[in-house]
Amino acid sequence: MLPNHTPMPETPAMTTSEPPQFYTIRPDERASEAVIRAVTAEEGTEFQLDSPLYDHIEPDALDSLFRSDQERPNRHISVEFDYCGYTVVVSARTVELH
Repeated sequence: MLPNHTPMPETPAMTTSEPPQFYTIRPDERASEAVIRAVTAEEGTEFQLDSPLYDHIEPDALDSLFRSDQERPNRHISVEFDYCGYTVVVSARTVELH
């Protein structure tokens, strides 16, 4: 290990054999809201989120990264994290659940 080198945290692994589920982020919706909507839709109406989104990622930072203004169209980036048993991949227009 190099001096003053901090190892990168382990990245979530997408090991499921099922195809990912895609959800479009609505024009009036924040990215964090789309993540919660997608997980809730996959789990059904009776599903209770086992932990808040902010225990896994900073929602305000996620929303800021993918805000829909013309100054910062972040079309070519994505964020990946684990949440409620899913590997979540958020991009400019979609939420993927693996």
